[in-house]
Amino acid sequence: MKVNKEEDEIIKKALRHWEERELITSEQVNRLGNAYEVEPGSMAAIARYALIAAISCGLLAFGSLIIDEKWIELLRKQYGYSEWVVALIFSAFSLILIYFARKRRHRNPGDSASIESMNIGLGLSIGIAIAYWVRSFPSLADHYELPLLLATISFFAVSIYLRSATLWVIMLLAATGWWAAQTHYWAGGSYRFAGMNYPLRMTLFGLAVWGLSAVVDKSTALKHFSALTYRVGLFMFLTAAWTLSIFGNYDDLERWTQVKQHDFWFWALGFTILLSGLITYAIKKHLDTLRDVGLLFFLVNIYTRYFEYFWDRTNKGIFFALLAISFWFVAKKAGEWINRQKT
Repeated sequence: MKVNKEEDEIIKKALRHWEERELITSEQVNRLGNAYEVEPGSMAAIARYALIAAISCGLLAFGSLIIDEKWIELLRKQYGYSEWVVALIFSAFSLILIYFARKRRHRNPGDSASIESMNIGLGLSIGIAIAYWVRSFPSLADHYELPLLLATISFFAVSIYLRSATLWVIMLLAATGWWAAQTHYWAGGSYRFAGMNYPLRMTLFGLAVWGLSAVVDKSTALKHFSALTYRVGLFMFLTAAWTLSIFGNYDDLERWTQVKQHDFWFWALGFTILLSGLITYAIKKHLDTLRDVGLLFFLVNIYTRYFEYFWDRTNKGIFFALLAISFWFVAKKAGEWINRQKT
């Protein structure tokens, strides 16, 4: 159950009053206090969206700098540094950032936006350090799975130490890249591993991450990452399953383009049944995240099937009119549901 901040203050005041009059115990106060969730205010929402924007820009910067390292290379060649010297510099810089991030969290635990923004720079520094450590050994230059594995382990350890949600998400993304690169290596450079193409094995990996949230929830050191792992794993699983419904288990793009899309009907049907089952289960069990993400992908699934089977046969104006009506209907139902929750 979600309540606003005013209702939260009333509940806390009542609980304190009952505890003072010895009507309930301290244990009952804690249990009742954890039985509901406080909705964030407008400023909290702004801070959250600003944090998401900062993280997104940081991840884009991370990708750009890893792909285009010209500025690092110019400095390295200008001063005659070798790869291991650059790796050592960024490793030391990462340790410094870890120290200050830890210190800042202790001093200002509520300032999550600036702390996580600092952790974006830390993630970037760790990534560059690992990339140059691997480049220091020419025999490892073609083994992309190794730096991704090192990055996964490093981000896992640092995210726990700093209790950083940003670094935890980066760790999960690094682990996803490692799984793709590692299975490609195990398959001897083939796009099919153990009879599975990339969409199929990424679907299984996403399912594993989603299921891992239950294990994380039982760990004292990782419990605060449980909800985040749940959301990221669910999104990864359904995104990969969606691509699987489009490409099937084909591992050759040219062969896939020669096959008519209706030949993949069983993959599309399986994805639709999966989404219907998840949404039904979520509504019955009052699982808001699963319900909302499931409905989002159900809409994506409907429009994907339309583009596959009816795009060349339907008037485009009619299609976009139906699209507008469907989104209006979803918004209307969402508003009705929110109003029912308030009453």
